[in-house]
Amino acid sequence: MATYRLTQAGKELNHGYRRNARLALEKLGPTFTKEEALEKLATLHAAGQLGKGTPKSFWHRFASLGAHAKRKVFIELAPH
Repeated sequence: MATYRLTQAGKELNHGYRRNARLALEKLGPTFTKEEALEKLATLHAAGQLGKGTPKSFWHRFASLGAHAKRKVFIELAPH
Protein backbone atom coordinates (compact mmCIF):
# COMPACT_ATOMS: atom_id res chain seq x y z
CA MET A 1 0.00 0.00 0.00
CA ALA A 2 1.43 3.35 -1.04
CA THR A 3 2.01 6.00 1.59
CA TYR A 4 2.20 9.71 0.95
CA ARG A 5 3.49 12.79 2.75
CA LEU A 6 3.15 16.54 2.41
CA THR A 7 5.94 18.24 0.48
CA GLN A 8 7.58 21.40 1.82
CA ALA A 9 5.24 23.42 -0.42
CA GLY A 10 2.30 21.52 1.08
CA LYS A 11 3.42 22.36 4.61
CA GLU A 12 3.41 26.06 3.72
CA LEU A 13 -0.26 26.26 2.66
CA ASN A 14 -1.70 28.95 4.86
CA HIS A 15 -4.80 30.35 3.21
CA GLY A 16 -8.34 29.35 2.49
CA TYR A 17 -9.54 25.87 1.74
CA ARG A 18 -6.02 24.62 1.04
CA ARG A 19 -5.04 25.52 4.60
CA ASN A 20 -8.02 23.55 5.92
CA ALA A 21 -6.94 20.54 3.85
CA ARG A 22 -3.32 20.86 5.02
CA LEU A 23 -4.36 20.94 8.67
CA ALA A 24 -6.58 17.88 8.20
CA LEU A 25 -3.81 15.91 6.47
CA GLU A 26 -1.24 16.90 9.11
CA LYS A 27 -3.48 15.31 11.75
CA LEU A 28 -2.98 11.96 9.99
CA GLY A 29 0.71 12.00 10.90
CA PRO A 30 3.89 12.27 8.83
CA THR A 31 2.67 9.70 6.28
CA PHE A 32 -0.79 8.60 5.21
CA THR A 33 -2.54 6.51 2.61
CA LYS A 34 -4.72 7.92 -0.12
CA GLU A 35 -7.79 6.34 1.50
CA GLU A 36 -7.05 7.99 4.86
CA ALA A 37 -6.57 11.35 3.16
CA LEU A 38 -9.80 11.04 1.18
CA GLU A 39 -11.69 10.22 4.41
CA LYS A 40 -10.29 13.31 6.13
CA LEU A 41 -11.06 15.49 3.10
CA ALA A 42 -14.60 14.05 2.95
CA THR A 43 -15.14 15.16 6.55
CA LEU A 44 -14.10 18.71 5.60
CA HIS A 45 -16.30 18.58 2.51
CA ALA A 46 -19.32 17.56 4.58
CA ALA A 47 -18.68 20.50 6.93
CA GLY A 48 -18.44 22.94 4.01
CA GLN A 49 -14.75 23.65 4.68
CA LEU A 50 -13.33 22.31 1.42
CA GLY A 51 -14.79 24.75 -1.07
CA LYS A 52 -16.50 23.81 -4.30
CA GLY A 53 -14.36 20.78 -5.11
CA THR A 54 -14.81 17.19 -4.03
CA PRO A 55 -12.31 15.26 -1.92
CA LYS A 56 -11.12 13.41 -5.04
CA SER A 57 -10.63 16.61 -7.02
CA PHE A 58 -8.74 18.14 -4.10
CA TRP A 59 -6.50 15.06 -3.89
CA HIS A 60 -5.85 15.25 -7.63
CA ARG A 61 -4.85 18.92 -7.44
CA PHE A 62 -2.63 18.34 -4.41
CA ALA A 63 -0.93 15.19 -5.68
CA SER A 64 -0.44 15.82 -9.37
CA LEU A 65 -1.35 19.26 -10.65
CA GLY A 66 -0.27 21.39 -7.76
CA ALA A 67 -1.47 24.90 -7.14
CA HIS A 68 -3.08 26.26 -10.26
CA ALA A 69 -0.61 28.68 -11.89
CA LYS A 70 2.35 27.77 -9.68
CA ARG A 71 2.07 24.03 -10.38
CA LYS A 72 3.67 22.97 -7.11
CA VAL A 73 2.92 19.45 -5.97
CA PHE A 74 1.79 19.40 -2.34
CA ILE A 75 1.63 15.62 -1.77
CA GLU A 76 4.30 13.10 -2.82
CA LEU A 77 4.96 9.40 -2.39
CA ALA A 78 6.85 8.75 0.83
CA PRO A 79 10.08 6.80 0.46
CA HIS A 80 10.05 3.34 2.03
